[in-house]
Amino acid sequence: MALILPTACKRGEAPQKVDGVLAKKFAKYRVVVNKDQDLKTWMATLEKGEDVDLLLEETIQGKGGKSIAISKVKLAGGAEGFVESRHLADRTIVFTEETPAFVRPTAGSKLHVKIPRGTIAFVVGEHADWVKVYAGKIGGTWVTEQWVQRGYSSDQQLLAPARMYESALELIASSKSEERARGRQKLSELGEGDSIFAELARAKLAEEDAQKDGTSDGRGDGGGDEQKGEQGTAEGEGTPKG
Repeated sequence: MALILPTACKRGEAPQKVDGVLAKKFAKYRVVVNKDQDLKTWMATLEKGEDVDLLLEETIQGKGGKSIAISKVKLAGGAEGFVESRHLADRTIVFTEETPAFVRPTAGSKLHVKIPRGTIAFVVGEHADWVKVYAGKIGGTWVTEQWVQRGYSSDQQLLAPARMYESALELIASSKSEERARGRQKLSELGEGDSIFAELARAKLAEEDAQKDGTSDGRGDGGGDEQKGEQGTAEGEGTPKG
């Protein structure tokens, strides 16, 4: 049986409730919401970036006495359930320029990786004018709790085209011709506007065309690497440790 312990929601501050809602939270990747506090009964699956209302934060004692922070959340439509707090973030951001991510909130610390323009990320902490972000796997490097100071936007209108761009990149990396065609179609649709994603989409299509022109079979080595990133750790399991 799990032992439930109350926890504070913010450092030294009592959250201001609005109709029982403590804050808005966002799923960092596809993750399961459970019906009960024991996290054993599936209720729904959140999509990457989907928002929920935080109603309560608690700590349960799991097997072996391990403490697990859980959140009671309300989904769009009113259903309420429970999810491990580590799968949720404070807000979503989209990188509008290539941005260095550091291991600590100072440019004097070690550079961890450069986050590409167009990347969706999630704020999991803040310090002065720095934010700690989760961005999943960038190339071969996981970005789970690194710090950035600039180069991003909190404009939620960018989230939909960012998701579409991300999906298109996954599709064109597929070894299946029909999926690559779907990816190109998405890029073509994005490329019809004048947003940063229109620019990114047109650049990616030009890159793909150049690679095709430079190979005898029109594809090169055949690709096939699935870019699962943090979505490959979906359903609340196997997320990387910071």
